[in-house]
Amino acid sequence: MPQQPEIDACYAENVSNSSERNEPMRPEGLRQSDRVSFRMPVEATWVNGGGAETKQKAETMLVSRNGGVLRLKEKLFTGQELTIRRQREGDHWKVAKARIVAEIDQDADGYLYAIAMVDPRADFWDIDFPAPQSAPEALARLLMECSFCQRREVVYLNEPEVKSFEVRKCVARVCTHCDSPSIWIEAQAETNGDNANGTALVGEDRVFPRRNRTRVKARVLACIRRRGFQEEVAVCEDLSKGGLSFRSRNQYAEGSRVEVAVPFTPGSAAIFVPIRIVFSQAIPSAGLYRHGAAYLRPPNEAGI
Repeated sequence: MPQQPEIDACYAENVSNSSERNEPMRPEGLRQSDRVSFRMPVEATWVNGGGAETKQKAETMLVSRNGGVLRLKEKLFTGQELTIRRQREGDHWKVAKARIVAEIDQDADGYLYAIAMVDPRADFWDIDFPAPQSAPEALARLLMECSFCQRREVVYLNEPEVKSFEVRKCVARVCTHCDSPSIWIEAQAETNGDNANGTALVGEDRVFPRRNRTRVKARVLACIRRRGFQEEVAVCEDLSKGGLSFRSRNQYAEGSRVEVAVPFTPGSAAIFVPIRIVFSQAIPSAGLYRHGAAYLRPPNEAGI
């Protein structure tokens, strides 16, 4: 998997959420929605310093309820307003106003900007983002789409749904837009490319203890990433509401913080969440390492 530029996703989300209210950046645990590594082509238009209109093709790297991370070839300034649009069915386009809130990285293909939607109710991405605290029984999360209406949603998977996805790569659930039961599959990126790399974690995260929680055996792929290193696809051995265990080629130090997306399908959208490595055990016969990890939760979820 080729190395991608580091994207400070937490910073992007925090700036997006606080820019319009003139508030300090919120800690990781208080974010308003999950951040999804998802490639989507858009078209951006803005007025440059000389008063001329500039139009350019762009691509998302991350999307969230109220903003995202956008790659553009032009150097823009903080506060620059954009009109972004994305093509839907046929000649129908969806349009929204956005603002540059930070330049967070650059690479050979352009500059990466955190953007915030001027109107948070715009629903520009056509993705439903539930509140991160809305599914206490969830073991995993995926960006999925309804097989009937193709509406996308960040879905929190419980134990039966994880088992269903492990075997069938789909889950049965009710679609609120179709108002009927349907089959949901993992959403595919709209452009080719691997997921973006690396996010910085800020705020006072607390470990949500894994012990005393039912573990579910699940042989699914997980994607592990840490800042400054290439993403690694590992095999998940079991899941619980408090954490997971996985086998990997790399050894992660006990107490270190990384991010995981599980279940993971290469080339598909991925939702990374922060974890802390609780134990690391060598498996000499296989040349691998077994790790146990606990999800990081904000203080109010950890009962503190």
